[in-house]
Amino acid sequence: MPGVSTGYKQELYFGNEPTGTYGSAVPVAKAMGLVQSIDPTETSNIIKIRTMGGTRDYSNLVPGRFEINGSFEYLIQEGNFLRQAFGDDSGVSTTDGGPRTIAGGGGGSTYLHVLGSSSTPDANSFPSFTLEFTDQESSASKSLKRIYSGCRADTLAISATLDAPVTARVDYIGQKVEISTADATAVTSPTVDPYVFYQGHMYLTSGAISGQSAVTGTVCELNNFDFTLNNNLEAVYYICGTNRPWQSKRSLKELIPKGRDMEGRVTLNFSDKDQYERFLGAAAATTPQDTITKFQTVLDFARTGGPTGTASTNDWMRLVLNSCAFDSANIGGSPEDVVTEEYTLFVESGKCYVLDDYSSSYSSNE
Repeated sequence: MPGVSTGYKQELYFGNEPTGTYGSAVPVAKAMGLVQSIDPTETSNIIKIRTMGGTRDYSNLVPGRFEINGSFEYLIQEGNFLRQAFGDDSGVSTTDGGPRTIAGGGGGSTYLHVLGSSSTPDANSFPSFTLEFTDQESSASKSLKRIYSGCRADTLAISATLDAPVTARVDYIGQKVEISTADATAVTSPTVDPYVFYQGHMYLTSGAISGQSAVTGTVCELNNFDFTLNNNLEAVYYICGTNRPWQSKRSLKELIPKGRDMEGRVTLNFSDKDQYERFLGAAAATTPQDTITKFQTVLDFARTGGPTGTASTNDWMRLVLNSCAFDSANIGGSPEDVVTEEYTLFVESGKCYVLDDYSSSYSSNE
């Protein structure tokens, strides 16, 4: 009886491709983390041809443009892959720049990274990555290693839900795939636990927020929070071969990030009308307002300490969503159930702040 493969034998790693050489495969050096699933799809787009004077069947089947896309889901332990969705990890000021040391000494050092601090990177500057997906069997001839180069994150969804770790789901588009039976690359995986729901806090405020601002205005009794970032990638093909040796003739030539969309959804246990007043347009509003007050929405996850602390033992991640407007509201009810209220929000812009022990930018492969 032939053997079968199981997901326990599979490994998923990635490497940051250098700026300006999109699609140039690099050795992977980073673990994705606690991967829960991956769903890659490659499409040959076969061109089917009939001919006059032939039969009712096709006369030719010609390979068309080669497309690569897929998705994977993992539990967030650290922030280094999130750069691929948010954009660059650099800024123009001390507060907004990353990484920078915020604590150091004999007890170790911690560094603040600011993801998404470059709001309009062009196509050559937007990060891309090489993805290694290996199914490593006991017999080398049955193993399959796939190297996907020229990958970019199209969408990122971060979900924080009761009784579950904080989860990231990524949809990606790639340019080229190469296969072999080689073993998976030896990569050191993170050992910290993933962020979980009880380490989280959500705030609404009208004040300016940075990576280490103290925030008041906690939204009480939060049940879940979903955040989605969409880079609206457009795959560009054109009629020609390629003079770039690392690219494939049939594959896409450019993968361009267009306008960025961010949105979210929150579900709360209903306790008072404050949140619904915000939805109507302003605190204390009693009817829909002609103009609305926008809010800064902050989601913190802290294993140790918090964003205002400077100890080297601090360990946290902060998502700051700027100028949020609530788009829809639902407050229902049924017998014997806790009353919940659910809101969707549109986001003007956003950044992700991560504190960890990486001394360099996430753009490196250290």
